[in-house]
Amino acid sequence: MTVATLTSKGQVTIPATVRKAFKLTAGSRLDFAIVADDTAIMLTKLPSLSELRGSLSANNVNIAADGMDDAISTAIAEGRGLG
Repeated sequence: MTVATLTSKGQVTIPATVRKAFKLTAGSRLDFAIVADDTAIMLTKLPSLSELRGSLSANNVNIAADGMDDAISTAIAEGRGLG
């Protein structure tokens, strides 16, 4: 189990092992859900379509529809087009 500490300002540094496992980078969006027995779950939030705007370069314009998911996933993983 990985442990993090809450600061007096309510901030937590996500441990490097967790950031790496979920491919989290600066600006990554996270959702938290509270479920039974006071258990909290952290969910990575996928970027909206508008946040992905511009994530594909002009040389990928003719990409086939079945390759689009791969191109979007690659752009997200590389941190492009999220800002």
